[in-house]
Amino acid sequence: MTAPPEGAHAPRNPSSKEMVLRLVSHHGSVTRAQLMDLSGLPRTTVYDAVAALVDSGAITTAQAAGDGRGRGRPVERLSLNPGRAQFLGIEFTRRATRVALANDACQLMGVRGAEEPSTAGWQDRVRTAHRLALILAGGSLGLGAVKGVGVGIGGPGSVKGIGIGGPGAARPGPEVEVARLVRERFAAPVRVERGYRLAALGEATWGAAAGEPDLLSVSLSREVGGGLIQAGALHRGPYATAGELGHVNVERENGRPCHCGGHGCLETVASSQAVLDRYHARGGLASDIADLAVAARNAEEAACRVLAETGRAVGGVLAALANTFAPAVIVIGGALTRTGTPLMDPLKRELHELLVPTVRPHLSLRAATLGTTATACGAVALVAGAPTANPA
Repeated sequence: MTAPPEGAHAPRNPSSKEMVLRLVSHHGSVTRAQLMDLSGLPRTTVYDAVAALVDSGAITTAQAAGDGRGRGRPVERLSLNPGRAQFLGIEFTRRATRVALANDACQLMGVRGAEEPSTAGWQDRVRTAHRLALILAGGSLGLGAVKGVGVGIGGPGSVKGIGIGGPGAARPGPEVEVARLVRERFAAPVRVERGYRLAALGEATWGAAAGEPDLLSVSLSREVGGGLIQAGALHRGPYATAGELGHVNVERENGRPCHCGGHGCLETVASSQAVLDRYHARGGLASDIADLAVAARNAEEAACRVLAETGRAVGGVLAALANTFAPAVIVIGGALTRTGTPLMDPLKRELHELLVPTVRPHLSLRAATLGTTATACGAVALVAGAPTANPA
């Protein structure tokens, strides 16, 4: 098993065409000279990328007003092609809305986000998503330009009452209302999925595991969530619960109650609040995960013990899943990973020790690279087609 240090796995560098496309999307209308300044790319590289994007129809050129007068070649301004098919990914969390935009070649053109009050209703959130989409699209989303919208709603427990997908879902959630509002606003087909599952798709498309057809992702934050991709397809299962490793039991005896109705779930051990609660019970004074990381770096016993316990619990669950599904890559992210080696070293040791010999040399453990944009990126990948998810 190869396991680079946390943060050592760098995100895939965007191609020159992707960089130019994102800059045009972000700035709305630019010249080639401005692109050279903004990107730092050589003149020939910028001109070649622009030519390829114009040929593909992704961007259009227009002579800038007044530039036809005088000597020299008229200056052209570059904009996104409003008639070119576009795909949107939207993430709704308790306190934020994020939108990603991709073209029909599955090139990511940008991600924008905005904070939301926790009391904001779905209509307000969808209006925010539309405003962000307009910014990404250069101010215009022509009728029929949006060919599909993927929507991620938080993670397990992030938005109360969520019950995404298929027969047997535990309880009805907001996905029907959200899908209707998004469909009406963007006049496009809509797919709604769990946020953590889409984060896995984002990392598989543009992040730490770009191009990997088989991977498992885990996020250790306010909740513990995950996603599983097999043979390039997002796996959700008949009840839309596949990948929710936060509810794998790790404390059979005297397990703490979980919001899912069970006891001793991984989330009751490895979520941010669960870790802090156990730390405070041992007399620790750090108030949040950032302070806990400092305490651990200073070798505070309570912090190091709690993080080591947490790392071993997570490592054991990941080993069991890796032995079962044999992913090529495990991607791990979330706020708790910022505590660094006091968490990750015990996690890696437990994972390594519990992996079966046939899996161990082939598994790569990587740090997530997309951060808070992972779910929105995965949502756009869901509808833009790389990789494709199993049909709902």
